[in-house]
Amino acid sequence: MSANAGLLVGFAFWFLASSWVAAEEAGHRQAKVVEPPIEPATSAAPQSSNPTASQDPPGIGLSLFLSNGCGACHTIRGTEARGTIGPDLSYVGSRSAIGAGVLPNTEEAIARFVARPDLFKPGVKMPAFDMLPQTEIQTIARYLKALQ
Repeated sequence: MSANAGLLVGFAFWFLASSWVAAEEAGHRQAKVVEPPIEPATSAAPQSSNPTASQDPPGIGLSLFLSNGCGACHTIRGTEARGTIGPDLSYVGSRSAIGAGVLPNTEEAIARFVARPDLFKPGVKMPAFDMLPQTEIQTIARYLKALQ
């Protein structure tokens, strides 16, 4: 692993840990979710079965996923996301449910889970990402749902 990759992974873990603490200190607040159209997956990741056009530039969902540290815990085959702590999300869009079966697999449910996983799975290790702008959470959710 190169020094830059090591720094990136270290920063991702620091970011996740500090985000988790900040979310706990801020208390619980409900995220507002607006369901946008589905983004097709990029060629670097498993392909989407939904060929509809998206308002997002190609690759933005994956870019946000990686830049917010998600790839430090989760794997998406064919991308730089190679984490082993959380579930492999390579084909998460084809699952019938998310969060170990606690939510239906819809963009809205994915966005809600990303924002506040602790509201759906008490004791979950994944930190809340409700500090991100809703548009980013929605774009990440759209990208994940498109992974077929």
